Amino acid sequence: MLIPLSLTLVVTGTGLLLVLLLARAAWRHRNHALPGAAKSGQPPEAETFGPRATNRWLLAIRSLMLTLLIAVLAMHCYWVFSAGSDPRSDFSQARRLDSRNIRLAESGLKGWILDRSGKLDNALVRYRYDGGLISREYPLGAAAVHLTGYSDYVFGSGGLEYALRKWLTEPVSTVNELVSPVPVGKDVTVSIDVNLQRETYNLLSATGKPAAAVVLLLPSNEVLAMASAPSFDPLSINREDTWREMAAQAEDAPELSPLVNRALGTLVTGGRALYYRPGSTFKVFTAAVAIESGMTHERFTCRGDGFTPPGSNTPIRDFGGEVHGSIGFEDAFRVSCNQYFAQLGLKLGKERMQQYARRLAFAFTPDDGRLRATDLWQTIHGDQADFNFIFAPPISRMNLSRDASNYDLALQSFGQGYDDMTVFKMALLASAVANPDGTLIAPTLEVGAQPKSLGQFISAQSAAQLRNLMHLVVQSGTAAGAFSHLNGRISASGKTGTADRDVPVYDRDGNKVVDYVDKNGVEHYKSTRWTDAWFIGFAPAENPQIAFAVLVENGGQGARSAAPIAVKLIEKAQTLGYIR
Repeated sequence: MLIPLSLTLVVTGTGLLLVLLLARAAWRHRNHALPGAAKSGQPPEAETFGPRATNRWLLAIRSLMLTLLIAVLAMHCYWVFSAGSDPRSDFSQARRLDSRNIRLAESGLKGWILDRSGKLDNALVRYRYDGGLISREYPLGAAAVHLTGYSDYVFGSGGLEYALRKWLTEPVSTVNELVSPVPVGKDVTVSIDVNLQRETYNLLSATGKPAAAVVLLLPSNEVLAMASAPSFDPLSINREDTWREMAAQAEDAPELSPLVNRALGTLVTGGRALYYRPGSTFKVFTAAVAIESGMTHERFTCRGDGFTPPGSNTPIRDFGGEVHGSIGFEDAFRVSCNQYFAQLGLKLGKERMQQYARRLAFAFTPDDGRLRATDLWQTIHGDQADFNFIFAPPISRMNLSRDASNYDLALQSFGQGYDDMTVFKMALLASAVANPDGTLIAPTLEVGAQPKSLGQFISAQSAAQLRNLMHLVVQSGTAAGAFSHLNGRISASGKTGTADRDVPVYDRDGNKVVDYVDKNGVEHYKSTRWTDAWFIGFAPAENPQIAFAVLVENGGQGARSAAPIAVKLIEKAQTLGYIR
């Protein structure tokens, strides 16, 4: 890395010297005529063809060259020192594919990536050096590729391989550089538990649904497991045709692509945004606002013909046409009454909802230009910009602007409409409620990172009240059937969610199916309605030691598809000692 840096400094210094020399020459030779020309009685055309005109042309050429040199030098400095710091920048992607950077990263033995135990047997990524051939191994394969990423001489790297590349490629010591034929990089220990990660992926793969994702956290917001299905073998990067086909699919049909990390809402290579409607799991947010605002004694009526917000002609009904009659706050949360929370959201109002959306760093107006949460993660090793490029999730979004109607606000109050969330953000919401003082803690993928508060979401008293509400859901509410399997061995709290979403219809070749072509020749594509299943929560209920979010795409009701996965994860976490 020192050679490119040295050459950059030489080029920059030489460029600056040329700029100064050109500027000095332009200033010294700015005279407009030869000495005594005014007294020599030169004809008027001398102004056009004489020394004065020549000097003007030379000055113009010098100025043009000076401007071009400054522009080139400025671009070179930006490319070397700044490009890539902003993941939204086009330079960021280009710099990742820079052949020089890839060649340097792949020319040595990068460090191992170990799981939280630090044991070599539990490595997530390790290297092999046989007779001059360097290769990377991924023991968990598809189960962890959205975390580990991949590493290739031609196509570059993704996941932790890219996010921590500066640490993994930095030689352990100068002695090692001198005595080893191939410099060996530094190892890093991450917060992932290999056994929990493998179990999580196996559970997601067994759903039989199009896709699924899980994020599992410790109270310190260390990520224990983060899995996404469908997935792919990280060594498929070595098969050029396969890799190019998958990359093309990720751009054209992201709903089908195994390259999409559905837990984060991005590609394994960073970029792109994939959102979900959170359904009734978002009632945790609305309930938190109501508790903080002292509005938990409201009673509303849930009717068979639904609730129609003022100014709207479209009624809001409950899932399956359920009717709860006159109902209070606690029971409405326990049985997940949509009509109640639609009316509660309207009574809370947009301004109050904005206040708490801001605390969770949601975008709540359409003109909010933020794309990804680059100030979210707590990191120790590697470069923050590299890490953010891969792991910064898309900004979660609502529409609480002046233009949002009462109907819009009512829908968003129970997780539909303009609510655009990620599985990762919903896990952070669950962890904030599980935190005894209601604080949102920055997540981390590294063991030993000092917990960093991102701000107070709700008070300690409100968090305790909300935890009790979520415990009722498991005891006697919508998730009681799924959690009866635990037979009281482990207590838990949570919230189910069932969310409708329109997705494109694809043919067997992965192309969108055309529905019709309008009079202007524009193609309109077919879509179908999916019902995503959710469950977010924590365990044990009294003293939370893990928090999680589970999503099953087109899984139907959250109580039937997502909650059973959460139960099995809780049991596995207990056998591994994370729940005592």
